[in-house]
Amino acid sequence: MVYTGKPSAGCENCRKAKKSCDQQLPACGRCARLGKACGGYRDLSTLIFKDETPNFVRRTSSQSDKSQNGGSSAAVFRQPSPDIDTVAKQFFFEQFVTPNYLAFLDGVPPDDFLMKFIMPCALAAIATRNDDAHGRERARRCYVDAITATQAALRDPDKRIAWEHKTSMIFWKHHVDGSAQVLQLRGRGQIRTKAGSALFRELRDNIVINALMAEVEVPDYVVEWTQLLEFDPLQTPSDQITLLTARAASIRAAFRTGSKSDEELAELADTLEEDLLSWSERTLAPGSFCAFDNVRNPNSPHACNGNRHVYKSPQAYRHWNKWRCLRVLLSRTQEALWRRSWPVLVQSHRIHDSEHYKSIRNQMVAELCIASAWAFGNDSSAEPSKGSISYSYLMVMGLTVAGTCLLENLASPIRSPNGNRMILVNEPLHTDPFSQTSTQLARVTERLDYIADKVGIRWAAPMSKFLKGDANIYFDLSRSRVVNNEELEEALYGQVLSLDEVVNLWVMEDP
Repeated sequence: MVYTGKPSAGCENCRKAKKSCDQQLPACGRCARLGKACGGYRDLSTLIFKDETPNFVRRTSSQSDKSQNGGSSAAVFRQPSPDIDTVAKQFFFEQFVTPNYLAFLDGVPPDDFLMKFIMPCALAAIATRNDDAHGRERARRCYVDAITATQAALRDPDKRIAWEHKTSMIFWKHHVDGSAQVLQLRGRGQIRTKAGSALFRELRDNIVINALMAEVEVPDYVVEWTQLLEFDPLQTPSDQITLLTARAASIRAAFRTGSKSDEELAELADTLEEDLLSWSERTLAPGSFCAFDNVRNPNSPHACNGNRHVYKSPQAYRHWNKWRCLRVLLSRTQEALWRRSWPVLVQSHRIHDSEHYKSIRNQMVAELCIASAWAFGNDSSAEPSKGSISYSYLMVMGLTVAGTCLLENLASPIRSPNGNRMILVNEPLHTDPFSQTSTQLARVTERLDYIADKVGIRWAAPMSKFLKGDANIYFDLSRSRVVNNEELEEALYGQVLSLDEVVNLWVMEDP
């Protein structure tokens, strides 16, 4: 059986005419319009994988007969198409593994156990790129097998920190509870080796980002183990950002629960802002592996508004995007404290006004858009380049955060039941060609659509729909979170959802 790619499922008339077939029932629209009899559609499951053995035998026999009958003395054998396992493996290592994402898998020969985790990741992305429902179903089945294999490995205390299981754990990273349990099961000893510390960093990042967006404390062991990691010029900046993110999550958690006074929170936020600026100064210093330059290059296909980033290392792109998102979220919390505690905090703290915090967000939006152009270029019709999936995973959150800042500038804020500033995202604000902010928002949604449709990361699509106003959703500016419109009036503080949960609002409708 060989993988032949995704064929057309359209009717015979449309295929012969090389026209797109809408596959309507009982007849496609084109046949109905032309008055032709529509012969129905093909079953893709019987076409994607074909048994090419008879054809291969026939071709090789023909070449052999020619050689024996005086033909060319060197028979030419055509190689059969690679099977789906080979296609998936090649796709995974080309598109997922880069110096700034899953780098520790580079050069690792995948055994049968690791292939259980490569297959669902690669097949899901391939199926999404080709809009292949059968491929998605195959990926789901492989995913179940992978999770089952991981659970079995974790039950064995002697094997759960072995290398072959260690590489597979990375694919739990999008399941936050699973990631936390895996790290705790493996214990602090995992960070003593290079491979163990690399795995810890990957799983840790998702736990920390989730805590930040969910407004909860980062687990103590994550902070403690991060502080124990050995110095690495490429990874230590990320460790420092992780610790800064943990502090931001703690501030957001206290802001949500009211466990600290506004004066205490303002002091913590001011100190964190100073430390974020100090991190950027150190990281931009001469000789830093994670520095970047902002150069003027209007003719570059990877420039945004004529500006382009030049990173000293691929890892720097990842670290700086985290820093930019952190500054946006922190500035919103600081502005919320300023608004609800004015003029008390203004008199007792070095607190700025709303324009200061708005200027921070505008600067971060510009940098996030330039970073996106660096990763993907400006051609939305271009085929994704090598490593596109790894860059996309790192860019979806940044683009979404940038989009919410642009919405903030375009929409008219209202007050939530608890006094926070909110905007209602229920109409397209990205379609005004005479507004620079609207045009920039259109660019952000276009990039998210590219990531969803071309690169193959489906959860970028609902983020784009949210920013386009395809649902009645309130966005709480103070907390950088979305609120269901229907639930807003049912609870005193509104039922707040994380951006991750927004994905499910459309995923359930669009499987």
